[in-house]
Amino acid sequence: MQVYYFTEKGYEKLRKEIDALEKYLKNEIASEIGKAREHGDLRENAEYEAAKNKQANTMVKLGSLQERFQNARVIRKEDLPADIVTLGKTIDIEKVANGDKVTYSILGDGETDIDKGIISYQSPLAKGLMKHKEGDVVTVQLPRGSEQFKILKIAFYEDEN
Repeated sequence: MQVYYFTEKGYEKLRKEIDALEKYLKNEIASEIGKAREHGDLRENAEYEAAKNKQANTMVKLGSLQERFQNARVIRKEDLPADIVTLGKTIDIEKVANGDKVTYSILGDGETDIDKGIISYQSPLAKGLMKHKEGDVVTVQLPRGSEQFKILKIAFYEDEN
């Protein structure tokens, strides 16, 4: 069994997405299938076939989300050490090679948003920095090769919403 980690907000977002998909299946897709069924011979009914395919794809997605929800572990601030890189932290890092500085927040998969600097705890960068402290210089294996990063600052993630 794979365990999926979420912040409380990410867990709630996943629950709402599951609820929305369940309603979509029960209401809209069921209605589409019913209307398409009224058009006659189901073997040659493109609308019926399309609605059934939509239903099947939605059910696969729903099953995947439900599996994540059932195997979810919610990470709370009070459960985390303050001084090391973990899920639920915002970190300032510097690329040793060129001095470029960047800030990332490390959250669960369903919460990622690279435009806002939010990366998954399962990303290569986050995995490489996990369990390190401020001031550590860490070599991280990335898809484009290894890079060194200096951890400048670690703080608990604070959602701006």
